[in-house]
Amino acid sequence: MNLVKILQEIPIITSETVVLRKLRKDDAEDLYEYYNNKSVYQYLDWNGPCSIEHAGEIIDRWNKGFYDGWIIRFAIADKETDRIIGTIFLNNFEEKRAEIGYELSEAYWKLGIMSEVMKLVLDLGFHKLNLVRIQAFVCEENIASKQLLRKLGFAEEGYLRQYECHSITGECKDMYIYSLLKNEFDNNLK
Repeated sequence: MNLVKILQEIPIITSETVVLRKLRKDDAEDLYEYYNNKSVYQYLDWNGPCSIEHAGEIIDRWNKGFYDGWIIRFAIADKETDRIIGTIFLNNFEEKRAEIGYELSEAYWKLGIMSEVMKLVLDLGFHKLNLVRIQAFVCEENIASKQLLRKLGFAEEGYLRQYECHSITGECKDMYIYSLLKNEFDNNLK
C-alpha cells in the first residue's frame, strides 16, 4: 500500500488522554523501558529491544516501513508528558485488509487507553486507508486482548495451532484470529 500517497506523513491524532504520533529517536529510552517487562512482551513474538540503541534502530525501521508501505506504527504518547506508553500499528496490507497490533506499558493497563486508541486507528484504517477488513492475531493465553477485541466488535474466526514462533526462544504458540469489517465498525458507531 502506498501510505505516503494517501497520508503524506504519519498523522497526529489526539484523544482525551493520549496523542498518537510518529515515533521519534528520543522515544528510544521509553520504548526500551516499558517493552522490557515480561508482562508486556509475554504474548508477542519477540522480547523487545535489547538496549536503548537497539530501540532507536527499531524506531528507524518502523518509520522507514511507513515510507516503504508495509507498516504505519504510532507512538501512544501521554498527552501531558509526551512520553510514549505504547505503540499501535497497522501492517501486512494486502488487497483491502490489514493486521492491527499493539502493546502498552503495564502502568497504563485497565484505564481504557487501548480501547480508545484502537477506535482511532480502526477509523483511520477504514475511512482514510479504505480498508474493508482489519484482523488481529492473539495468543491463546492473552485473555485481556481477546476481551478488548470482542468489546470492539471483532469476531473470532478461528484457532491457529502452533501458528506464531518466538524469534528468540523458538517456542511456537497457538493463536486466535479475529476480524472486524468496515460495515460492522460503522454500525457500532451508530
